[in-house]
Amino acid sequence: MTSPVAHAPPMAATAGKGIPSWARLGVIFGVVSAASIALWAPIGVSGTYPRFIGAILRRVTPEYAAANPYLVKMGSLLKPETFLVIGLLIGGFLASRINREASPKTEMVHAGEKTVSARYRDAFLGGFLIIFGARIAGGCTSGHIISGITQLSVSGLIFAAGVFASGIFTAKMLNAGGR
Repeated sequence: MTSPVAHAPPMAATAGKGIPSWARLGVIFGVVSAASIALWAPIGVSGTYPRFIGAILRRVTPEYAAANPYLVKMGSLLKPETFLVIGLLIGGFLASRINREASPKTEMVHAGEKTVSARYRDAFLGGFLIIFGARIAGGCTSGHIISGITQLSVSGLIFAAGVFASGIFTAKMLNAGGR
């Protein structure tokens, strides 16, 4: 009997010269990342959220916003990262609408939650904790990994190693638990 892997489609299609598509896309991503850093500055999306709060506070309580050194440091909401966040939201929404058949089963994603409101609550709390942690860490994965590694930053390389190591550990723990 043959292994089920032998019948699975190849992980990445190869182009005419034998270069895997993931490698071509990786090179393109690296060139675009380097160009964005050269033309603008390193990117990161977690700073958009305190900028958003700052924009609201500048309208509601301008004195407080002007006196808060963190909000002053974060600056205006109108930065390229803001448009990146908007694009991520639009892209995620469109992807969810375009490919409904490939959506995972609800019970597989949220085994302990049975209601839509509980899933939304968990997603919101998880997202809030991720952003909170990213701001404490001084940036998110796009800032530390994408921009950091593109600049050959030691902290970006260490952060990436930590992210992937903890991701592998978590996946193994979830897999061992029969989820």
